[in-house]
Amino acid sequence: MERKGNKIKIFIGLIVLLFLAFGNYFKSDEKEEVVTKEKEAQKTVIIGLPGISNQTLEATGIALNKSYIEEELEKVGYKAEIVYFQQAGPALNEALATDKIDIAMYGDLPITVLKSNGGDVKVFAVDNSRFMYGVLVQNDDNIKTVKDLEGKKVIYGKGTVQQKFFKEILKKYNLNEEKFISINAIGADAQSIFSAKEADALFTFYYITLFMESKGMGKVIDSTIDKPEISTQSLVVGRTKFLQENEEVPVAIIKALERAKEFAKNNPDEVFEIFAKSNIPAEIFKKAYSNDLTFSNLDPKITDESREKMQKLIDFLNDNQLVKNRIEVDDIFTNEYYEKAKRIK
Repeated sequence: MERKGNKIKIFIGLIVLLFLAFGNYFKSDEKEEVVTKEKEAQKTVIIGLPGISNQTLEATGIALNKSYIEEELEKVGYKAEIVYFQQAGPALNEALATDKIDIAMYGDLPITVLKSNGGDVKVFAVDNSRFMYGVLVQNDDNIKTVKDLEGKKVIYGKGTVQQKFFKEILKKYNLNEEKFISINAIGADAQSIFSAKEADALFTFYYITLFMESKGMGKVIDSTIDKPEISTQSLVVGRTKFLQENEEVPVAIIKALERAKEFAKNNPDEVFEIFAKSNIPAEIFKKAYSNDLTFSNLDPKITDESREKMQKLIDFLNDNQLVKNRIEVDDIFTNEYYEKAKRIK
């Protein structure tokens, strides 16, 4: 009887050992199965960006580098798919209009053109409220101010934000546009023309002018640093139907951008290194942002400043007949999702 009792005890002991040995294995399998099902249940949100991978600036560039966008979307059951468009604004407009992407972060001018031409989209956040511009001139001691460029050749892209900057800075100094000889060019073409000394000035993005100045290719004589009201914006826009049917997405993206702004405020040098992946040295971005290292321009909230800039942009587009229809600021902006994001902790 005693032997039989011992056998029973040994048998029970073996069962316990087997459970201890393989119980966690079975639980692990169950956990993996749950995680797999959760991933399969995730919906995909397609986000379009201008340029190529690792060259995204503004709050979005930080949020992508730190994986904030992916993390916030995963919390609400979505997977982010990032698509880059080297043709920038026009290509992103087409992708949104044909439902190829759901969300995009890019310049205010092409977004407003899309909306004015009938695109069913809404801007729900700001990516950068003060996208800066500068005036680069040849290393000529006779050119010290924008007024000194009267009668000379100046480069900017017609129908672009550079033209808007050109027009607005002339207004600031009460100068007549007809007294300048304009050359229509953008990007590498514009820089090539300037470098060949076929023009006296280049009106373009501030960090580009600073970079060219650092290479001895000219000198910066003016910018939007002290004129933020004539800078432009990088905005976050989505297809209206998609936003309405997936309101968790814009809320999650806003939260990611807020995290990016906070990170920038606490880690400015790391932010400049992130931006330097665009092949422009970190020192250039540090100089460009030196007037506001709190990075208040990366706040995703649509403010009165943003609305005023949008109104000026709408006026510019209509005055220069660059759009089919006139829209109102409220047609393109919505703070609905920002307010929802603020209510969710």
